[in-house]
Amino acid sequence: MAEEVLVSHEALKTLVTDMFAAAGMTLDHAKMVADVLCWAEFRGVESHGFERIPRYLDLLANGQMNARADIKVRDVAGAAFAIEAGKASGLVAMTIAADEAEQRAREFGVAMGLVNRTTHTGAIGYFADRAARRGFAAIVMAAGMPLMAYPGTKVPSISTSPLAIGVPGGPSGAMVLDMSTAIASNGRLKKAIADKQPIPEGWALDEDGNPVTDPAKASVSMPVGGAKGAGLSMMIEILSSVLGASPITSVQAPVGAKRTHTANGLIIMIDISRFRDVTDFTCDVVDLVSVLKSLPRFADAEPVRMPGERGAADYATRMEKGTPLNARLRGALAARAEKLGVKVPAGF
Repeated sequence: MAEEVLVSHEALKTLVTDMFAAAGMTLDHAKMVADVLCWAEFRGVESHGFERIPRYLDLLANGQMNARADIKVRDVAGAAFAIEAGKASGLVAMTIAADEAEQRAREFGVAMGLVNRTTHTGAIGYFADRAARRGFAAIVMAAGMPLMAYPGTKVPSISTSPLAIGVPGGPSGAMVLDMSTAIASNGRLKKAIADKQPIPEGWALDEDGNPVTDPAKASVSMPVGGAKGAGLSMMIEILSSVLGASPITSVQAPVGAKRTHTANGLIIMIDISRFRDVTDFTCDVVDLVSVLKSLPRFADAEPVRMPGERGAADYATRMEKGTPLNARLRGALAARAEKLGVKVPAGF
């Protein structure tokens, strides 16, 4: 790997905020984007962290992402709402949806919101984690462009639809499952290309439907668990897209169909305090973790980890010591910052 430099979390958050503000976003929206990207980067999920910045800036420049979108919240019922995002940053639209869902869940005990016609929603685990640390349980999912093969097909057929579930408790104060329905997300494949690292066989197919280990030849992602992952992605598409009258797969999957960058999201928020005391709930989660970690293990097995535990440990370390960025990524970010007239951190 190229030489790495540790950069403080304050400096990185300022840099990312300034870059997106310079690219045309309001300061509030730029801060939302920075919050999600930094959360992913600080947790070691580089594929959904700063690696995404050049792509997001390109989408803003070519009009596929609207820096000043008119984001509208439509009331559906007391506990339900829909957001028309108007091609806004998915990170912004989902943050607004999470805030709206939290407010309604406090009033009604549970809330559900759809986000229609947005752009890449980023590390959706951020929204589940944030909700969990505020005493809620949250289920977040998103659908996007066809990038993954449905079993029996050899072309991009369905989205790599991510799913995140967060609850209070666990080793770091929140337990968060954050997964893609693909073995490896599209962002992870792109990072492998940038780092010139081979990928394991089974992650992807080339344009002819053959398994590949060269990420540059990867054209189609493969679902995790075969039909199970693909089926989960299909249901996420139905709940996130079809329910909101904004289908993606049926429009973009046919051979020869025009594919444009778009995404939809869904968030469900549950106020745990309506069911039981949040502290008692958290203690029971901690007890569950303790039981699982105390069970007999294979001699050569890795430590028993809970969902999100590794990322939380990385986050704590990087918040204290700084986040490592290699020379390739620093160079790419510095070039974009210079183009936008944004100053990079000292020693960058």
